[in-house]
Amino acid sequence: MKTALLCVIFLACVSDICGAIFAQSTRPSGEPTTAPSSDNDSPPPPDLPLPPGMTPIFDGKTLDGWVQVPADSWTVRDGILASRGIGRGVLYTVNQYSRYRVVFDIRHASGKPDHMPCVLFFGTAPAAGEKPLDALAAVQIQVPPGYTWDYRKGHNNAGKGEFKSFKHPHFDVKQWSRVELLIDATKGTARMAVAQPVGSDANEVVDFNVPEAGKTGPFALQMHNKGLIDEYANIAIEVNPTVDDLITVKSQP
Repeated sequence: MKTALLCVIFLACVSDICGAIFAQSTRPSGEPTTAPSSDNDSPPPPDLPLPPGMTPIFDGKTLDGWVQVPADSWTVRDGILASRGIGRGVLYTVNQYSRYRVVFDIRHASGKPDHMPCVLFFGTAPAAGEKPLDALAAVQIQVPPGYTWDYRKGHNNAGKGEFKSFKHPHFDVKQWSRVELLIDATKGTARMAVAQPVGSDANEVVDFNVPEAGKTGPFALQMHNKGLIDEYANIAIEVNPTVDDLITVKSQP
């Protein structure tokens, strides 16, 4: 009797083990084995109004008006435009600009390996069917800290002597910042200011001044490398600004 009972227990255990193995082997390949992290982990985007005269170029719902390289490397959710960490690439505007002001909110969520979020200007959009140049061969500013790089042909360096940095407070990249860029291709200039928290007076962080670098082109967001999750919101533009100055920086008395 005792031997029979042990046999029954043994067969039950074998059945449970085989059932678990079968369930694992038949799980669809795309189904996660652990619960995915929630999209709601990110703090909501700022809801403070943009400066007067700004026209949205991100509608908060779609990627209309933008081109992403590689495909499916960016996503939109809850009013946030976020990189997916798929790999190095860009998201650039269909429209091209010469003199403009762009304002947006930015938050760096994570990175493995890590790198700051990047914006690009004075770059070259690829023709239809053409492979884009790396980083659009553009000028780069990393936001919000103001680090720099020059991807133009014959450069590919940090742009020593091209940029001027200003003393500014430390920015917590994990928190939302509001960035203003004033770009003028006719002069080859760009100025960047950052406000953190959003709604406070901005500080000018870095300027670029190389007259021969100025060129009409798209405004672009760059995912520098695989593994980066950057979040943007409230992206808006003013073409041919009526005020040729940074408008988010508090005026000096």
